[in-house]
Amino acid sequence: MPLDLVATSVSEREARRHLDRLVGPRDPFDGHAGMEAAADYVADVLRQLGYPVVEDQFRVEGRWYRNLVASIKGSSSDGEVLVVAHYDTVPDTPGADDNASGVAGLLEVARALAGHRFQKDLVFIAFALEEYGYPGSLHYVQQATARRARIAGVFDLEMIGYTSPIQTAPPGVPAPAVGDFIGIIGNRRSEGLVSLFEEGAARFVPSLPVEGLIVEGNGEDLPVVRLSDHAPFWDAGYPAVMITDTAFLRNPHYHQRTDTLDTLDLPFLRNVAAATAVAAALLADPAHAID
Repeated sequence: MPLDLVATSVSEREARRHLDRLVGPRDPFDGHAGMEAAADYVADVLRQLGYPVVEDQFRVEGRWYRNLVASIKGSSSDGEVLVVAHYDTVPDTPGADDNASGVAGLLEVARALAGHRFQKDLVFIAFALEEYGYPGSLHYVQQATARRARIAGVFDLEMIGYTSPIQTAPPGVPAPAVGDFIGIIGNRRSEGLVSLFEEGAARFVPSLPVEGLIVEGNGEDLPVVRLSDHAPFWDAGYPAVMITDTAFLRNPHYHQRTDTLDTLDLPFLRNVAAATAVAAALLADPAHAID
């Protein structure tokens, strides 16, 4: 499958359609109905794309929640490639960037890769309750560890829709002053994933500025880099990257009622999803290696 077609098949219009359905309260309290509706929507879209979907249920404080897991078997038993995003929000926010943008991106990656078979298994996961200590991804990682899953890499889409003329950075971390880039955060075990994303984006989505960051250990010395569902994968020894617009460092609407669809940069979101689709294809089937 030509990688240029993977990149160009990601659609801004389709991403907007997903966002129209997803944006709104999606917390486990007053927004519980919205969270369930978002889960239903994600499952429906993935099934329409031809993926079998499994509801991976887990229990927190007496209530059941669900991760949505869609997968397609590879042609060999050469491991798994995961693309993930969380669909919940904190209370009192419509959560357009955090993280309807990531879920819309996940659905577009799934659409771009649908109907194709790779060497490795492709797995798409919409996690619940990321905002509440990652119980959804922790539950999944515990199961993966128990079955000795061979996870080749995890691409965690964590807020991918906001750009800004202003960008800050934690002390000691170099970053451009303009927030028009996508950040790719990995630990040493995940350096290959960071490089793969950077190389694929440079070749097939050249208009997307990419800034990679490698942290030591599992990011314990820089807690801001652990704020998503990739962290449980790091802690279990799996390679994973957080793909993020660094919203908490550039987006004044982060965790606010003003995190609305009209604040998003949809061409940017589309480009991030396109680069992620290319990276996932490259990892899932090295025959697509970049010259």
